[in-house]
Amino acid sequence: MSLRAASLRSIASSTVLAVAASTLTGCAEPELEPTATAADDLTLTATPELAVLAPTPWVARHGMTAAAYQAEFDQWVGQGYRLTDVSGYNVNGTVRYAALWEKKAGPEWVARHGMSSADYQSYYNTYASQGYRLTLVDGYESGGQARYAAIWEKATGPALVARHGLTSAQYQAQYDQWVGQGYRLSLVEGYAVGGTDYYAAIWEKTTGPALVARHGMTAATYQSNFDTFVGQGYRLTHVSAYQVAGADRYAAIWEKVSGGASVARHRLTARDYQHAVVDRQLQGYRLKDIDGYALSLADRYAAIWEAEPTSVTGDYCRNGQCFDLGVLAAELEDAIDPTMAKWGFEVRRGRTVIQRADGPGRTAADLPMTDFGVHDRFNPASVSKSITSVALLQLLDAKGISIDTPIWTYLPSHWAIPANNKTITFAEILNHTSGLRNDDAGGYKYANMKTLMEHEIALADKVYDYANVNTALARVLVASLDGYTAWVADPDGSAARFITYVNREIFAPLGIYDVAYKATGDAPTLFYPNPPGLANGTAYGDWSLQPGSAGAHVSLHELTVFAAATFKGLLLPSSKIAEIKTHELGFADYGTYADGTTCYGKAGYFPGSWNDGAELSTVLIYCDNGVAAAVMINGEMSAKARFKSAMTAAFAPQ
Repeated sequence: MSLRAASLRSIASSTVLAVAASTLTGCAEPELEPTATAADDLTLTATPELAVLAPTPWVARHGMTAAAYQAEFDQWVGQGYRLTDVSGYNVNGTVRYAALWEKKAGPEWVARHGMSSADYQSYYNTYASQGYRLTLVDGYESGGQARYAAIWEKATGPALVARHGLTSAQYQAQYDQWVGQGYRLSLVEGYAVGGTDYYAAIWEKTTGPALVARHGMTAATYQSNFDTFVGQGYRLTHVSAYQVAGADRYAAIWEKVSGGASVARHRLTARDYQHAVVDRQLQGYRLKDIDGYALSLADRYAAIWEAEPTSVTGDYCRNGQCFDLGVLAAELEDAIDPTMAKWGFEVRRGRTVIQRADGPGRTAADLPMTDFGVHDRFNPASVSKSITSVALLQLLDAKGISIDTPIWTYLPSHWAIPANNKTITFAEILNHTSGLRNDDAGGYKYANMKTLMEHEIALADKVYDYANVNTALARVLVASLDGYTAWVADPDGSAARFITYVNREIFAPLGIYDVAYKATGDAPTLFYPNPPGLANGTAYGDWSLQPGSAGAHVSLHELTVFAAATFKGLLLPSSKIAEIKTHELGFADYGTYADGTTCYGKAGYFPGSWNDGAELSTVLIYCDNGVAAAVMINGEMSAKARFKSAMTAAFAPQ
């Protein structure tokens, strides 16, 4: 088999490295980043998860079977990407892979996985004789035996020593030996076989900045070491996580080097990892190191991100004006009446994310009192329309359908649609120029959508007139375009199909899961009369049979991630983003500000008359300068007006 990148193939057994190697310098147990939190267990999925959504300089995948890994490998290498990191891990008897590819030039390279120790040694010898250098080796257990994945590059360099299958004591001895001879640790990977931890490592005879390495660390020790070394000016450059006797352990390298911002996390579930990758990508971070492992019969992930050179913060100057995200946040907070029952917002630009919230999430009469936070889910009213719009635009793009196409052929075939209604286009229902008008008495369930579309509109009414029925109908179209056909047997099933699509294609890729169109679980986010009294909090109903115009229970944080992902091309191609802006499809033009920035947004409102005096005002914003914001006010105050005022105040002459 050739040595080119595309030759990645599962092999079957083999240990690593051909040169004698050593083990690491101190023994301990760290955790990730200055503040790392544990995540809940998650059932392992059989299909690979998507970590990067759009074509980017790097692509990450996790939770892959060997076959899925090979398929992803072939796909990305075929598009000019290079494998830069791979991690094998065994979860409840099943081997999975996490990997990172980067689109960059470099020397010839070759990768192998599934190697036994003997196979690994054999490949190491062969590739070394052909001028290849080992750049990565990763160990994991399969069928009670050690297996290895490795990457080699055809390049020259200093003397190199690699070792694998080392016990902790052997690794330490090797480490001391090679460091004593002027070698420098470049990689250490911990793994467990039969409940015993082993180590594979690479040393190079070269100089560099001060370096600290630890292995066998518990999560608490890892965190403590992380905090200590970062406080001393060190930077985490590599982390390996593995499970020994049911507990997670860590091996890591810190180097005393400068550089841009970096972030590290560990104990991430598959869901939390997916969200972290996307969220950090939106902030301008690039994933640099990923390690999968098992904990409590579920997969976990440890990772390191580094800020891209082009990443930005919340402050900038342009066109003679300077913008300050902190001022925007302060103005928002100051403008919200402290008598409001509760409020919250998240504003972000690049690496700067500001979150603030106040007020009760619920009362003792409902559930024990808790503080409302930006991660608490609620019904943001018409802001849900932007989600529906993106879902419909996504399907139109996938099927090559223009927004100017009439919708009637994509509606249930048994609907008797009059001539004028056959002129209504996808664009017109998304920007409220369809001629359709609300019928609040009938609501927005399937039967009413049918009735409204069978009632002929006047062509003169095809002018802007905001009507919830438009995005309610868009929900029906999403279900239809996604393949729903049971219109007669189970017409209400189309609502469930819409919710399924939104969760699968909009939210799950963002690491956002189980979005319902009603308050669920033991902790609904409730709303209160204003000014706050003693009345119980209330929810804004069950929208699961009439989603589209409202009802999506999401958090402020999830909304800003959704908005940023939409406008940065993670959910839609640039052509559809341009149509959103030009035709106001799901997001309206919210004005141009002092530096020339234009913002786009969607507001939502629930009147107090709907729920015992409890009002709700929300707004979701994305601006061309990279600002994304979600604001919720439990009261009569306009979130949209408050944002626009605060946005204006955030600029000052340069």
